[in-house]
Amino acid sequence: MKKKQIFITLTSLVLTACNLDYYPTTAVSDSSLTESDYTNLLTGVYDGAQSIKINIDDIAADNLTSPGWWPDIDNNGQTASTSSDINSLWNSHYKYVQLANNLINLIERTGSPSPSQIQIEAQARVIRAWLYARIAQHWGDAPLLLEVTDGLVGRNPEVEIWKQVINDLEFGVQNAPDFSDKGYVSKVAAKALLARTLLTGPSGVQDKTRAQQLAEEIITSGQFQLAPDFADIWHAKSSNEIILQWTNLNGDSGSDGWFMRSDIVNLYEAENGAGSAGYGEQGRYENIVDQAAFNAFEEGDLRKAPTVRHLKLAGGAETWDCVKYPSYNAADPWPVVRIAELYLISAEAQGYPAGVERLNQLRQMRGLKALVTGTDITADNFIDRIMAERRVEFYAEGFRWYDLRRWFNSGEAGKKAVLAFRKYQPGEAAGSRPQASETMQIDDDGHNLLWPVPQTAIDNDPNLLPQNPGY
Repeated sequence: MKKKQIFITLTSLVLTACNLDYYPTTAVSDSSLTESDYTNLLTGVYDGAQSIKINIDDIAADNLTSPGWWPDIDNNGQTASTSSDINSLWNSHYKYVQLANNLINLIERTGSPSPSQIQIEAQARVIRAWLYARIAQHWGDAPLLLEVTDGLVGRNPEVEIWKQVINDLEFGVQNAPDFSDKGYVSKVAAKALLARTLLTGPSGVQDKTRAQQLAEEIITSGQFQLAPDFADIWHAKSSNEIILQWTNLNGDSGSDGWFMRSDIVNLYEAENGAGSAGYGEQGRYENIVDQAAFNAFEEGDLRKAPTVRHLKLAGGAETWDCVKYPSYNAADPWPVVRIAELYLISAEAQGYPAGVERLNQLRQMRGLKALVTGTDITADNFIDRIMAERRVEFYAEGFRWYDLRRWFNSGEAGKKAVLAFRKYQPGEAAGSRPQASETMQIDDDGHNLLWPVPQTAIDNDPNLLPQNPGY
C-alpha cells in the first residue's frame, strides 16, 4: 500500500506545477478513492500529454530549426547520449506514462470497475498508447512499463511496444466514451490512432488492410469533414476536422506558437499597413521555418498562407515563420489526429493506383489539381507523393520525424529519397539538391533517425544497455 500512496502523492506534486482547474487527490489508499478522485487523476494524465511539445519532431527533422532552444535536437545535428534535451524528453515521456499507469493500475485493482471507471481507464490507456508510440518512434527498443515501478528495467524490443500500443487502442475503441468534445479521448479517436498505428508501425504489427478499413469507416461516417478553408482549423478554430487535440489553457507552456512566429511583424505592418503581415501576431522567432520546407508547398496550395509566412523589411531583414498556432498566450491546442490524416492513411494503405482517389480528394480540397495516374503519379513515385502531401498537410504537427524514419527503413528507394532532404554534404555543389534542408543532418546509415538512450538513464540503470547504434 505504501508504494501506491507514494505515487499518488507524486502525481499531485507533478500536476500542481501545471495550470489546472483542479488537482488530483493526495496520499489516499485504494479503498478511499471516490469517482471524483478517478476523474481528477485522469485530468492529470491529460495534462501530462498536453505538456509534450509535438513540434519537437519538426525541429529534429527538416521543417523547423531551433538552435537556441533545442540545440541538441535541432535538425538532428549534434544529438548525443549526454544531451540534456534528450534526457528531458526521455524523462517527460516516462513520467507521463507512469501517471497513466498509476490510474490504470488503481482501476484494475478494484476488481469490478464501474462503467465510468472503465471509460476513464480507456482514456488513460489511449493516452498511454500515444506516449508509447512516441517513445518507440524516437528510441526504438525501450522499457515497456505497464505498472508503477521504481525498479531497474531493461529495454523491450520495439515491436513489443507497438503491440502494446495496439492493445491499448483496441481497448479504447471498445470502451472509451462516444465522441462529444475533441479535447477528450473517444472511441473514434482511438480508432483513428489505431488506423495510424496499423499503417505506420513496423513489420510485425503493420496491417494495411485493416488500417484502410478503419480509416474508411471514419471518413464515410460523415462525423468529421475536411475544412473548406484550411485557415478555419487554426485561426477561426471553427472547422470539423479535428478528432482529438490536447487542449492548452491560457498561460500553459504546451503550445509553442509564440516561439514560432516572426519578431518583425510590428515593423512590417508599420511599413506596409495594418494586417499586411497576414496570419499571426508578433512572436519571438525562436523556432524558424526551414526554407526548404517553405518551398515544399505547391503553387496555389491554400494551406501555405495559414501555415508559413515570409516577411521582408525595406532594410533587408527577413523572417520565415510558422503561423499555424496564432495565440500569444500559448492557448492553441495541439492537434493529435485530424480527418485529413485518415484520407492519407487510406490512400497509402491502398497503394497505387487505388489510393490516388483519396489523395486527390484531399489535394483538391486544399486548392490543388488532381494528380493524373500514369503521368503525375506512378507506382514509382506514389510514396514520394504521399510523403510530400503529409509534409505540408501536417507541418508543425509532429509527423515529419517518424515519416522520415519509416520512409528511410522502407527500402533502398526510401533511403535514397530521405537522404536527398539532408543538408549539403562536403563536396556537393550548392543548388544541386533544391529540396535539401538548410541544416538537418542524417548519416548514410540512418542511425541518427533514432535518438540515443540518455547516458544519465544508463548510469542509473545499466540494464538499458546496449546503446542505440552509432552513439
